[in-house]
Amino acid sequence: MMIDPFDLEAFVFSEGFDRFFLEELYAGDTRMVEQMFGISSTQATLSMDLAGIESRSSDPARLRRVIHHAKPLFGYMGLLSVQDSVQQFEDLCHRETDMSVIRNAFDTLKSIVEEALTRVRHEQSRLQKFNLQLT
Repeated sequence: MMIDPFDLEAFVFSEGFDRFFLEELYAGDTRMVEQMFGISSTQATLSMDLAGIESRSSDPARLRRVIHHAKPLFGYMGLLSVQDSVQQFEDLCHRETDMSVIRNAFDTLKSIVEEALTRVRHEQSRLQKFNLQLT
């Protein structure tokens, strides 16, 4: 039996990934999802590394800009709750001037993102195995 490469219903995403959002975004193309998970997780890792450096500075606006660029990456990976957490942190950086409060919030966000990226790498591996069946 041949699996339709544009049928995301044949691939069941793990809990925490917004399957309906991903299906709409990628029109069911599991190969594109696999590729975008790889690109987005790499960029998110780089952005969080840079944000870690910025979190040690005394400029919340610079940290906010770095985080702002990372935010859509979580949408591309179907992790809308993580994207919301990034938005909340971005909002905090906009209104808060106490860097100790911002650093504590960043540590929490960093944990959320690290856990999410671990799940993305696992899901990307599952997608890769699934997509190998298509060839």
